[in-house]
Amino acid sequence: MYRRAAGVLMPILAVALVITGFWGYREHRQKQAVLLKAENQYQRAFHDLTAHVDQLQDELGKAMAINSVRQQTPCMTNIWRLAFAAQSDVGQLPLTLMPFHKTQEFLNNIGQFSYRLGVKDPQKPLGAEDWATLKNLYGQAAQVETDLRQVQSNVLSHNLRWMDAEMAMSDTQKKGDNQIIDGFQKLEKQVTEFPEVSFGPTNRTLESRIQEQPMQALGPEASPQQVAGKVKQFLGLAGKETVKVQENGKGNPTPSYSVTVQDGQASHMFLDVTKQGAHVLWYMNDRAVNGEKVDLSTGAAGAASWLRAHGYPVMEMIQADQTDNVGVYEFVPVERGIRLYPDKVTVKVALDNGEVIGLSAKDYVYHHRPRNLPVPTLSLAKAQQRLSPHVTVQEHHLALIPNDEKQEVLAYEFLGTIDRDTYRIYINAQNGDEEGVEKMRREPSGTAQSW
Repeated sequence: MYRRAAGVLMPILAVALVITGFWGYREHRQKQAVLLKAENQYQRAFHDLTAHVDQLQDELGKAMAINSVRQQTPCMTNIWRLAFAAQSDVGQLPLTLMPFHKTQEFLNNIGQFSYRLGVKDPQKPLGAEDWATLKNLYGQAAQVETDLRQVQSNVLSHNLRWMDAEMAMSDTQKKGDNQIIDGFQKLEKQVTEFPEVSFGPTNRTLESRIQEQPMQALGPEASPQQVAGKVKQFLGLAGKETVKVQENGKGNPTPSYSVTVQDGQASHMFLDVTKQGAHVLWYMNDRAVNGEKVDLSTGAAGAASWLRAHGYPVMEMIQADQTDNVGVYEFVPVERGIRLYPDKVTVKVALDNGEVIGLSAKDYVYHHRPRNLPVPTLSLAKAQQRLSPHVTVQEHHLALIPNDEKQEVLAYEFLGTIDRDTYRIYINAQNGDEEGVEKMRREPSGTAQSW
């Protein structure tokens, strides 16, 4: 009887073992395929980061040697593009469990600084202060480049894997021992020790972060899945696109996610989204812009319509520029007739078809809030008397602006001309102090581009 039972059960057990073994082998193969794909993505992002920083450092050196305004603008635009690409590369690396925000801030500052220089008055070369800033950034970028190349050399010579580094970083029982981790920690420490760089008046808002609202005011904490859904809604995606959400480095002063979207075509879309409330901080579509079929004014109308459709309040455009078939527009909210400059947003429009391909909304996300707006105690006529007698006033507005003490102040904003040049001049609406003067860029026609 037992022999008979064994004769029946043995083949069944053998078949079960074969099936179990095959299932386990298939699961192992699938897991290995997923790990290999992740490793390949990490390796690609890391080597792209190294290449972009190499190119960035070269472009900064080139910018120092340029003395032609015609060459200056495309060079600065290229620096901005490379800094932006490097930030995107960092966001695709598994650095969530280690502080890396100083290096990200360094790349962001280079991008913001070069963007401002790229759209400055095209009639003038770099000033002495801007050139000194470029020189400092060039030296600092060289150090970042050296540290990254050392990590890259170790990765290539020792066949290091990013998946091992990720496991080492997640080990809470002991300190991770990994050459990749060590290299990036050395880089972050190096950037932390960089001396402060003066970005001059072109980038005053970089250094004067005024009265940011508390993070909890942005809303409840969002999960990666919720952020992916918010991004799909924000971009109006059809649902077939690949959305990858990566939490930014631990210790970042403003917790956020980096999001990469691929629609199956050649272009990619990149976003930064806050962890609290899932607000979009910036967005870029890196598709090619082929030619110019939409004029700058039509692009501006499209940008304003896009902002309304995405839930932004009443906005006024304060500046428009064009670079390489792309319109760049700055908007500020308006309340009770007062322009809120701390809450500025910037929109990029592709002038081949009018599509919005970029957004910078950090200032808006971190500063926009209900305010008890002050009432001017100085009359418009008395404020205008504080202007230089050489200025011919074209228009005026009330504006809330950041002053040198990082405080929000109410000012009269005067748009005026001296000869063929146009200026924005801010007179404090409470005490009559001159809070700032901004020279506006001139279009080739000789008129300032104001709105």
